[in-house]
Amino acid sequence: MTRRTPVLLGTLVLGLAAVYSLVRPSKPAQEPTTAPRRPLSCRFSAGEELAFHLRANSTARASETASPQQLNLEATLWWRVLEERSAAGWVVAATLTDVRLVEGGAAESDPARRAALEAPFLFQIGRDCRFRDFAFDSSVDAEARRQLQGTLQAAELIVPPLARAQWVSRHRNSLGAFDATYTLDDAAAADGAPAFSRRHSQYIASSLPLLPPQLGGRMRVDVLSSGTQATLDAKGRWVSHLNGGEHLRVWMGGKLLSDVSSQVELERLDGARGAPAVLASLDSGRFAWGDAAEGARPSAPELPPAPDSALAALTLDGALADFTSRLGKGHNAVHDATTRLASYLSVHPEAILGLIARLRGGTLPEQLHSVLFLALEKTGTLAAENGLAAALTDRGLSTQDRMRAAVALQDIPRPSERTAQTLIAQARGDRSDGEERQVADASLLALGALSHRVDARMPEVARLSHGELDMRLRSARGTEDLSVALDAIGNSGDERFADTLRTYTQDSEPLVRAHAARAWRRMESGTLEPVLVEWLGQEQDARVRRSIADTLAEQVREEERAASPAVLAAAAAQLASESDARTRAALISLLGSAASSDASARLALVQQFHRETVPDLQVLIGRFVRAEELR
Repeated sequence: MTRRTPVLLGTLVLGLAAVYSLVRPSKPAQEPTTAPRRPLSCRFSAGEELAFHLRANSTARASETASPQQLNLEATLWWRVLEERSAAGWVVAATLTDVRLVEGGAAESDPARRAALEAPFLFQIGRDCRFRDFAFDSSVDAEARRQLQGTLQAAELIVPPLARAQWVSRHRNSLGAFDATYTLDDAAAADGAPAFSRRHSQYIASSLPLLPPQLGGRMRVDVLSSGTQATLDAKGRWVSHLNGGEHLRVWMGGKLLSDVSSQVELERLDGARGAPAVLASLDSGRFAWGDAAEGARPSAPELPPAPDSALAALTLDGALADFTSRLGKGHNAVHDATTRLASYLSVHPEAILGLIARLRGGTLPEQLHSVLFLALEKTGTLAAENGLAAALTDRGLSTQDRMRAAVALQDIPRPSERTAQTLIAQARGDRSDGEERQVADASLLALGALSHRVDARMPEVARLSHGELDMRLRSARGTEDLSVALDAIGNSGDERFADTLRTYTQDSEPLVRAHAARAWRRMESGTLEPVLVEWLGQEQDARVRRSIADTLAEQVREEERAASPAVLAAAAAQLASESDARTRAALISLLGSAASSDASARLALVQQFHRETVPDLQVLIGRFVRAEELR
């Protein structure tokens, strides 16, 4: 995981906070005594048209003392049901019309931005009302895709497979996964339309972006307050009204990335007619299915554009003032500000050492350091790489800044053998000094990630990386050293380590075995599956079994395919006796990947549903198996 991930996600929270609805329980909920009369579900017919009035607003700030940034969106949301897909649910075409954006007190004047938000898109909605997939025209920009998808995810409701008055469903958005507890409210129901409240737990830690331990480990999202009330349509055509608000804080280690308060409201426009004609005549071949946030990630960083004449004429102090002033403006503030500073640095190589001197001297606020290293990474010149290499070895900089230099080097636009050699030299640093050890470990992890990134087109870099990782693994002493070396191999995905990794499946330390299981995560399925499938049924430690199952599930998820018959058989056999709930969740996901087409996988899930003791895992099974099969 590179440093870019938390920075971009922080930006996403700042720009799109209004589209997420998160809540946490204030006390354990008690099962109501009144049960619903029938199972809840969504029910549509092809050709149906629905309209909703949408209002969303957010206030976000980068710290408790920073000036707040405001965003307000108001529009009409139109749906047209295109087709029914058996048990999977329905395909729906949607679009926003009459979009009105107010940002920082001024109405958004950019017609291109409004046009992007008014572009039609497709999604699939299941019988449990879950939004299962989204599709966008290739012409729609990444920011608009994220906001359109996020708008629906903010209002997503997931009903249970069985008739219940209270249930737990797992939600996922671009930050991670969280569970939501729903409770029917008989007093608020009217005319047969079910009403309920929704309470969300904190984000599931393992679903949040993972950084090297030295940079803070997992991102953290604190949900400070929240509340959502909704009423379903009496005929099962999604909601008739929803109102939710929340307050959350996003952290990277001990650094606050964003403090956000937001509100989202949807109201069904009964009797609305005249859905935009484009919804009835879409060419579905132009739409690509897949997660907007995933699809928006570039395969490789691009060089910044040349600076305009006014920017090029600035001094470094002027460029830094320009950079700072732009950080809090707009939906893409961090991206735009760092790209602009990178363009300045690309034509002012002398300013790079001046910038690092300011970082060393402590004259720049600490909260700016991570984004300044991102700007150095984006610059893409030899002078910028030299500056990052100098920062990596500069003991006058903080340990965290030196580790930021390491992860920036792994992602520079034009890496070379020299880049790998710089990381190797630092990875061999003094391990008797605690701070130097942290920088060395960060450099080794970065080396592995660099090797994976350039493996196909720069075999010499991959060769250098392999040699260093092999040496570190063979010379490692103690659990911590072994774990770091195994993690770096996992970053590289280097299949030449496959035979070596087999020896660690029998290591006496469970922590080492767990890291060894994760070290297979980027290897081809034909390489990793035979080992992990056999290992899963033999492993006695729950933490290790969890790592094995997570690795198998991650590859299936990343490749967007069903698990192989061998993996399905191993998952079904282990699920029946697995004591660890988190491992069971991964095994259920593996079986669920093939449940629509594999009868044995579906049967294993049905059997597990009836013996499962964790309610949210029962709900997870309900995502893959129809309700009538679970009764």
